[in-house]
Amino acid sequence: MQVAALVPNGRGGLYPGRIAIEAGRVSAIRSSTRSASSPAADLDLRHHIALPGFIDLQINGAFGHDITSAPESMWPIGAQLPRHGVTAFLPTVITSPARQRQGAYRAMAARPAGYAGAVPLGLHVEGPALLPNRAGVHPVGALVDDTADVTEELVASAGTVSLVTLAPELPNAAPSIERLAAAGITVSLGHTGATAAQTADALRSGATAFTHLFNGMAPMHHRELGAVGTALLHPTARITVIADGHHLADDTIRLVWRLAGPERICLITDAMAGLDAPEGTHRLGDVAVQCGAVPLNDDGRIAGSLVSMDAAARRFRDATGATWDELAAVTSGNQADLLGDADRGRLEPGARADLTIVDSDLSPVVTMVEGAVLYRRRARSTVVGAAAGRDRTDGAGSCEPAGRSTSAQFNAAAAIGIDIGGTTFKAALLTGMELGPLHYGATGLNRAPSEVIAAVRSVIKDLAGSSDADIGGIGVACAGIVDPKTGTVVRSASLDWREVDIIGGIGDDLGIPMAFDHDVYAAALAEWEAGAGLDAGSMLYVSVGTGIACRLFTQAGTDRGSAGLAGEMGFLPLEGQKWLEAAASARGIADAYERQTGRSLTAEQIAASTKHDPAAASVWSAAMDALARAIASAICLQDPQIVVIGGGVSKANHKLLDALEPRLSSLLKPLRTPPTTVVAAHGADSGVVGAALLGLKARANSPTADGSRHYESMGTASASSPSWRN
Repeated sequence: MQVAALVPNGRGGLYPGRIAIEAGRVSAIRSSTRSASSPAADLDLRHHIALPGFIDLQINGAFGHDITSAPESMWPIGAQLPRHGVTAFLPTVITSPARQRQGAYRAMAARPAGYAGAVPLGLHVEGPALLPNRAGVHPVGALVDDTADVTEELVASAGTVSLVTLAPELPNAAPSIERLAAAGITVSLGHTGATAAQTADALRSGATAFTHLFNGMAPMHHRELGAVGTALLHPTARITVIADGHHLADDTIRLVWRLAGPERICLITDAMAGLDAPEGTHRLGDVAVQCGAVPLNDDGRIAGSLVSMDAAARRFRDATGATWDELAAVTSGNQADLLGDADRGRLEPGARADLTIVDSDLSPVVTMVEGAVLYRRRARSTVVGAAAGRDRTDGAGSCEPAGRSTSAQFNAAAAIGIDIGGTTFKAALLTGMELGPLHYGATGLNRAPSEVIAAVRSVIKDLAGSSDADIGGIGVACAGIVDPKTGTVVRSASLDWREVDIIGGIGDDLGIPMAFDHDVYAAALAEWEAGAGLDAGSMLYVSVGTGIACRLFTQAGTDRGSAGLAGEMGFLPLEGQKWLEAAASARGIADAYERQTGRSLTAEQIAASTKHDPAAASVWSAAMDALARAIASAICLQDPQIVVIGGGVSKANHKLLDALEPRLSSLLKPLRTPPTTVVAAHGADSGVVGAALLGLKARANSPTADGSRHYESMGTASASSPSWRN
């Protein structure tokens, strides 16, 4: 089976991918650019994002079923969980008598014939070794006073128990943790008032996680951090978090995010029977729970949650700004690592083909378990236009059998890209990876900025009004020095513009978030996402056009010049940068040739004339010498893995690279492994594609103050594969 989808690229963004699945496992993942000659994918979901299947470590119940009181209900629950993107879970048994736990052990071992659903990975036994005054709604009468009272029972059931939550301050906690860990059972600390010392002792004994941090725990004190503070400061222990808007404030989630980061957080739901069930009374073990907006017992205590895993991921992203790679970690990868499951939680060759394919709002579109489609979202029943106040309504979710699907079934996120150049501006709608028809408008030195902005605004309104796509943002790119934070062109390279407020001129009344940046950044972003930088940790992008600019891309973001504005030549470290532009830019090459010969040729024409025109050869060679020295200096300082040459002069394609290669090779001889050099292959539309990617980033959050985190990009179209030259 072949699945076309956007795939996290390891840097927070996405690239168009083709996922091959054989015998229930991912056999290959390749970068994909769709063309008429490409074979159709079995599942064409190229507008949507493929993530490792969600793993929920704590589900008490759902869909009207409670696992503690009716443990066999874990199977009908699991059959419905794929609608929320869950492909594996831990059915959770709260504090209860031993006979109920024994019934759960038997139910876990009795998988029904023909079962198709999320896979139970073993029980999570929460209690009965909990601190009474931190037990929440757990029945105090069923708690044990000593962890030894339940340890041997749990060890004997290690084949069906995967995770145990206990309080580390109870008697014999440390030896019990050692016994459980030795039996292959993961131990998590929770429902506790332990001191920092007691908590640290439990971690040294083999505990590796904390259950729903803050909830059911003593609060931190400035002279006693307790379990919460110890968890936040620990370098490796996993922390489970309930992001439902009730258990934790969003600011608390942000605090945990800053201290624990994407490597240690595991999102859980702690869902109970009221999830996806009618309002009213439902059970959590033997406790009656009133389920309205929040599940509450008779004392008004929160009793589990009503949040689904996809909704929790959505809220978590809104609170933290987590990237796609980070979301994959907190919804799946960290959970798998905590359980020691090397097959799940990752999207890579050899892993189980447990996939959750979501739209840009993290709503599941398709859920696959071992390559079988167990859930497929129905087509959107309502799509309202792109103006502010749009609403979208899903058809009722359903778990449907596997079958061929087309992306036309699903409404795809889109963005409008605007690339403002010296004579024209270009605008188009980017839907998933597909760039729509280009619209052109005039700029030019004789047009006032206000006229151009008004024309741009008109084109935006036309594009928004003519499309039924869910337009998530508008991105604008312009040549010169620009300030992304304010949306202002400080100084244009090809227009007589100074301090022009682009975003303010377009206006916020369109109801669509906007982002703004330099055209070289936008072009580099398009190339980065199209594949030239796909497998690299860093990429130096050099644009040689009317002027020269460059940008260093890294996994942590992008760097700008010394003033923090886009368009600076911050990584072509030569004194007299204007001299470099005069020598090596398209305008500089043309001007130098005209001074020597009195004839007017474009830089591309000069490049094509070097074999028979000595003046052209001399000008071209001098320009390439200057450019090679600048690029070599930047490479030595920044050590990028890939160097991409793009911009206007790159239309000369291999002529430019052929001229640069021997010069760069000579200058880079001291380096043991020179970086790969690539001629940009994205074509003339890279600026508008990159601008649209900026717009898709604006969907989730506006650009940061320093413009350094452009992570929410959604993939791109590429006219052809990159041309690689070593």
